[in-house]
Amino acid sequence: MKKEFDWFDKPENIKKLKTACIVILMISVLCEFLIHKHIQHVWDKIPGIHAVFGFIACAVLIIISKLIGKYWLKKDEDYYDK
Repeated sequence: MKKEFDWFDKPENIKKLKTACIVILMISVLCEFLIHKHIQHVWDKIPGIHAVFGFIACAVLIIISKLIGKYWLKKDEDYYDK
């Protein structure tokens, strides 16, 4: 049986995806040097802090959602038979 979407199964496509993500990250960090920022907090002075914060926030959301799925949403196979 043929898969409908096997783009992620090919190693060369994974390499392209990683490269694209790194390029997007570098562009977003470089854009912070080109725009005028209204600094309100101490951490706003750190270059690239918004890109780093976005990455960390995304990673935390993924980890929390996996933990919720594993320990709260997932049920045993015989859940309804009990």
